[in-house]
Amino acid sequence: VRGKMAAPVFFFVVATVTVVKLLLIPSYRSTDFEVHRNWLAITHSRPLSQWYYEDTSEWTLDYPPLFAWFEFLLSQVARFFDPAMLRVENLTYANFATILFQRLSVIVSDLLLVYTVYE
Repeated sequence: VRGKMAAPVFFFVVATVTVVKLLLIPSYRSTDFEVHRNWLAITHSRPLSQWYYEDTSEWTLDYPPLFAWFEFLLSQVARFFDPAMLRVENLTYANFATILFQRLSVIVSDLLLVYTVYE
């Protein structure tokens, strides 16, 4: 990245994209919102042996194990935002704390990715 784009330009682009994402926090949510909320709930509230067999929702956990563990780590933080989002039976659950957590977790994950790519 360094050879392709000067640092000030790179960080300006990253900052601009991050600000746009922050401004869009209360905006439209796609089906992916419920999918990821459900995956957070599964990995948080079910034993590891049930992660890939939990079928309360149509949005079963169907991603590779590394991603499931990432969802599990996110769920450990999510409980401080809104523990109710981590109940598998709370289908289509979406209050502001849940929306905020999901949006911020994407932004922070993106920033970590950008940092590692830049370094």
